[in-house]
Amino acid sequence: MAAAGTLQRTWAASWRPLTTLVVLIAAAEIAQRAGLLPVFVPSPGQVLAEAIQDPRLITENVGQTAWRAAAGYGIAASIAIVAASAAVLVRPLYGPVYNLGVTLHSIPIIALAPLLATWIGNGSQLQIAIAALTSQFAMLVGTIQGLRAADERQRELLHVLSATRLQMLRYLLVPSALPYLFAGLKIAAPSAVLGAITAEWAGADRGVGAMMLYALFAYDPPKVWLSVVLTCLLAASGYGLFAAIERVAIFWEPGATLADQP
Repeated sequence: MAAAGTLQRTWAASWRPLTTLVVLIAAAEIAQRAGLLPVFVPSPGQVLAEAIQDPRLITENVGQTAWRAAAGYGIAASIAIVAASAAVLVRPLYGPVYNLGVTLHSIPIIALAPLLATWIGNGSQLQIAIAALTSQFAMLVGTIQGLRAADERQRELLHVLSATRLQMLRYLLVPSALPYLFAGLKIAAPSAVLGAITAEWAGADRGVGAMMLYALFAYDPPKVWLSVVLTCLLAASGYGLFAAIERVAIFWEPGATLADQP
């Protein structure tokens, strides 16, 4: 019964965007065949044919971008969550940690990538570093806001019970922070993908970003749009993965994520 209810809620939340996507794809196909779109905008059928004719475009590039984004995301999550926890538990650290996160987030990645390339090289370490930098801020802010969202009366109760800081973190702050944390994790996942792709523009042999750059130089619109579609799918997959984990992890609020759905 629980599984059936979950499927029903998932379908209720997803059928509208899926229907909209199908209608847009059909409209784009019809418009292209009618000559209503510019020559540099291929039809969905042409993009699909590009993928079918050369499946190595997907197999050799998507995996490279995915693991670089995942590695950078994992590093950023580990550092951001630990730093946010320290900032909340040790008040003098709050300002420096938050300001550092804002500063790193404010640096344009398109300008930072070439600078980092001269320091750490153009290998996978560059893409991983950029993915980490682009995804850290959402997780840092989400964790900080979540850890500070605990009810003040519950804080006072644990203080009266002589709870240590670690006990306070484990039994009160972390459970209260999970909705905020997952909000940050979901936002950061697409950011990590986009960061890895941007870094691949600075120099990479494989990856969706490299594929996009080569297609632009070769003026190959179907391949360019295929790389755009792959980017969207990777970003959406990262978001959807953590949305699914959130449903399981925050089991005491089974309807929270769908509360705003009509």
